[in-house]
Amino acid sequence: MEWGTLGVATVGALFGIGATVITDALRARRENEHRWADTKRLVYSRFLIALAQAHSRMTIAASRVEGGALRERAVHDAFHMDPQHSEAKSVLRELGLAAPDHVYQAALPLYEQLRMIRDMLASEEVLSFEMPEYRRLVEPFFQQMEALQRLMRDDLRPPISRRGRSGADSGSAI
Repeated sequence: MEWGTLGVATVGALFGIGATVITDALRARRENEHRWADTKRLVYSRFLIALAQAHSRMTIAASRVEGGALRERAVHDAFHMDPQHSEAKSVLRELGLAAPDHVYQAALPLYEQLRMIRDMLASEEVLSFEMPEYRRLVEPFFQQMEALQRLMRDDLRPPISRRGRSGADSGSAI
């Protein structure tokens, strides 16, 4: 065998091995990004569900108890005691671990607004869910929740599809 043939065979083998290594590395990276996106999707969903369910539980508790200390206790219990063990504060902490900072920073005021709703529902101020004071607090909560959901959805999109989007469409209104 000639040295030229041996050299070409060696270069071909090195090229094949290199291509395989690069392909495997890219595949592993893609799989890792996919798993990370799945983790974020799960945490994002859990957070939005925890907020909505906490609000629902609190309004049910507030409507069942007339007022005073019993109502305050019932609303606070409804806020903290999630039967699915996904209380909003604990899922907010998960969000802090899994989400990029801009998503987490957008979620913080939403959680605080839910706490203000809790405090209003626990007080004797809310006699009806149609009261203007309650509506002024709860309507922005749901609007901000929608905006956060758009921001989360945008974060879950592949980077290539995010580049072509306009800033107004990406949920930057939070």
